[in-house]
Parts: sequence; C-alpha cells; structure tokens
Amino acid sequence: MAKTSLRIKARRTPKFKVRAHSRCPRCGRARAFFRRFKLCRLCLRQLALRILENPELGYQEERASTWLSQALDRFGFQVEKPFGGLETAFRACRGSGLGPTLAFLAEYDALPEVGHGCGHNLIGPAALGAAIGTAVALPETGGRVCVIGTPAEEVLGGGEAGKVLVLRAGAFQGVDVAMMLHPSYEKQLMDGD
Repeated sequence: MAKTSLRIKARRTPKFKVRAHSRCPRCGRARAFFRRFKLCRLCLRQLALRILENPELGYQEERASTWLSQALDRFGFQVEKPFGGLETAFRACRGSGLGPTLAFLAEYDALPEVGHGCGHNLIGPAALGAAIGTAVALPETGGRVCVIGTPAEEVLGGGEAGKVLVLRAGAFQGVDVAMMLHPSYEKQLMDGD
C-alpha cells in the first residue's frame, strides 16, 4: 500500500481590505473610516502610554485632560474646557443636533503611590477612538457624538467623583446614550440590572 502524504500549506490570514465601488458613497465612507482608524490607532496608543507615564491624581489631571482635548480638537470636535466648573473636565462634541446624541465617558486620573493601576490611562484614549470612529458615520446617520472628560473618579477621603459634578453641571442634558469602558483582567459585560 502506497503512503499518501498530505501537505498542508500554512496560509497567512488575509489582511482586510476595503474595496470601494467607483461611485458608492457607503464604500467611500468605509474606506475613510479605515484610513482614519489607522491614523488614529498610533495616536491613541501613544496617548495611553503618555498618560500612563505621567500619572496625575484626581482634580489635578492637567496634562491628561489637555492631551485628550487637543487630540479631539485635531479630529474636528468642538471642545469645551474647563467644563462644569472643573478645570480638568471637558466636553467635546461633533455633529448636529438632528438625531440622537451618543456620549463616551473618559477617565484619566491615577491613584496615589499606585499610578494607573486601574487602567484609567486606557479609558480616555478608548473613548476618543470610539468617538472618532462613530463620527465617520454621522453624515449618513445624523446626530452628535460627544466625549465627556470626567476627572477624579478614584475619589479618596469622601470627596465627590467628577462624574457626579459634571452631571450636576448639565453635561448629560440632551444625551440619549452614554457609554464607558473600564479595563479588567477578565472578560465581562455588565447590563443595567
């Protein structure tokens, strides 16, 4: 009996390419999204590392809030800073009021003697990436996308968290959906129940 050898050729996973039809506005937007995503991916990574290397305690996040605000400004967002009576809070929006308003929340404070042990250096840049990606769809969907910078989320000693203070200042008025992510060592999806 003759042996048959089976050779399996290892294939590389093909890179995802967006092929646009010559006159299709939807494909053109998809191509614009991926171009913008590639451009901002490196920017967001560098921003996360910069915030990690320069930890600032709650209500003292001058550099982190400035870096996040400047990045949003470069991507066409209208930035209000300071916001809600807090020097290190901000709100940055893009789009029109016609349609729903989606807000991504950004945290960027550190803990004393720990630094960014809770991953807040990732939350702000992740909110930026989500907002920048969402903004590409606005011409088709309408609406607004905002990033709300909420300082001092790691409140020690009984103070109030920045999210509570910007809420009182009206940061969420007109917002239909607000979302935030928080890094964790496990995969977990939390619902409102």
